[in-house]
Amino acid sequence: MSYSPFINLYLRDQKSEQEIISKLELITGLKIDSLNFPNKNNVLHISYIEFTQGFKTEISIYWPTNLNNIINGYYIAQELSCALNVLILFDASLLDCNAVSFDGDDIWFLANNRNLKQVNVKILDDGIDILS
Repeated sequence: MSYSPFINLYLRDQKSEQEIISKLELITGLKIDSLNFPNKNNVLHISYIEFTQGFKTEISIYWPTNLNNIINGYYIAQELSCALNVLILFDASLLDCNAVSFDGDDIWFLANNRNLKQVNVKILDDGIDILS
């Protein structure tokens, strides 16, 4: 199975990989695997990274190209934010090639439960955060 489309979600607080997988499976209705939690019947794959600064957890969600018209990254970010009770930051340009600002920068959104707000970000030594 070829995985090419993906989205990176940055969670404000650290959450366990197993908890994230469980919530994502409930939200999407699809089986998920990762390096630490293999599942031979998976449809989605995630990678999991922890940071020391800013948003503490990054998960990258990959799906097969044949699900491109079904998977909605905005919806996943909103629902996962609600399910985990955590702020989630994501780059909309990964979901929409038109999601760039007039000066060519990527457009970032903050999901707070089911609400989306456009934000500016700063890249840190070991993480990412919202500009104040």
